[in-house]
Amino acid sequence: MALYITDDLLRADRNNLTLVRLLLASAVIYTHAVESMGAVDETAALFGKQISWLAVNGFFSLSGFLMYRSLERNPSIGAFALARFLRIWPGMLSMCLIVTAIFFPFTIFSLVEYVCGHATISFVFGNQLLMPSYYLSGVYCSDIDSGAPCVINGSLWTIRWEVSCYIAITMLAGMQLLTRRIMKVIILPLLVTSALVFKYPSVHHWFEVSRNAHVYFPEQVLRLWTAFFIGAAAYANRDRIRLSWWGAVVALVLVYVSRTYFFGDVVRAFAVFYLVLCIGFLGVRALPDAHVLPDYSFGMYIYGMPIMQLYRTTVPHIEPHVLAVATFFTAVPFAAFSWHFVEKPAQAFRRILLARRPWQSRFN
Repeated sequence: MALYITDDLLRADRNNLTLVRLLLASAVIYTHAVESMGAVDETAALFGKQISWLAVNGFFSLSGFLMYRSLERNPSIGAFALARFLRIWPGMLSMCLIVTAIFFPFTIFSLVEYVCGHATISFVFGNQLLMPSYYLSGVYCSDIDSGAPCVINGSLWTIRWEVSCYIAITMLAGMQLLTRRIMKVIILPLLVTSALVFKYPSVHHWFEVSRNAHVYFPEQVLRLWTAFFIGAAAYANRDRIRLSWWGAVVALVLVYVSRTYFFGDVVRAFAVFYLVLCIGFLGVRALPDAHVLPDYSFGMYIYGMPIMQLYRTTVPHIEPHVLAVATFFTAVPFAAFSWHFVEKPAQAFRRILLARRPWQSRFN
């Protein structure tokens, strides 16, 4: 079976994209749990990168795909900004507050020192300002950390990068540069070429040893922005993308054979998103009711690591794979709470605001 992505397939009841997001969040949980215990994520040997690395790329590409669609359907700066704010911040703020309360019994500080400590304040409020802070005052995970403060929620590092992608695509739309042709001929080729040049061994080595350059920032820009705009370009050219399970097999083979080459990261970014699209659209017949699943993906992502660290604190020598399974199932009720009582009501509130106020600032 092969098909092209039509507008009809983008209806919520005609695809499994909600399930795909949940699978991607679960992949991140798996790698974090296994590697936090000093074990090796076996998927790295097969794919050249941990499954979580591929999943984050898939998240960003799917985000670019859906954000382009959002701007195409309602090209309003105000509406787009409001939608993105209410999709991320209510859930993230509630998570920070809940996690802070959960970890209080594990701090070595008093209640006042814990709540008013710099690390706790930064965790609760700094993350809302996109200044990632991963610690809580006086909280230590286990002996594995050799007495270092516990990284409560390292997963939050991607939020800032995702918001930067939102800003970038908004600016491009505002400058009338978010067309199919420009995406295909200029924006995506420019990002891909830059990523390939950066990954070329001699160039990458120069970045690493140069006193005037820090490798982390350009590496993440080229990795995550490229993944995001692969998704945006895919939506812009969706009627020309032929999806098939044979194509998915080829994509898997590409992920495997490219793992030892400098250009492998870029190849994997394209291949992973093709797989995401195949699972999301071709898997509907195999899983016809997957579209009715509530969207727990964001909750699973932001609660996964804190729950994992809670297990590490209470069961210091838990087996890595058991930790991954326990973290997943324990995160489900937290994700359910986040979706049903925070994220979903925030989206309903957004619809009320948009209905009451005409958003006139448009891109086209």
